Amino acid sequence: MVVVRGASPGYFRKRAEEFRTKAGIAERRQAREILRKAAKAYDDLARLAEQIRAVQDLRSRIAKMLH
Repeated sequence: MVVVRGASPGYFRKRAEEFRTKAGIAERRQAREILRKAAKAYDDLARLAEQIRAVQDLRSRIAKMLH
C-alpha cells in the first residue's frame, strides 16, 4: 500500500465518497463491487492518515517536553 505523504484524512475521505458515488450509478454489478472496494481502501487510508497524524502530534509534544 502506498500512502501519499502529507495527504490529509479528508483527502482520502473525499476520494472514498467519489468512488461510492460512482458505484451508486454503475450499471454492472462487478463494476459496483470494484468501486465499493476502492472506496473502502480510501476509507482505510483515511484511518491510517489519522493514525499517522496522531503519532506525529504526540512525537511533537514529547519533543517539546524534553527540550
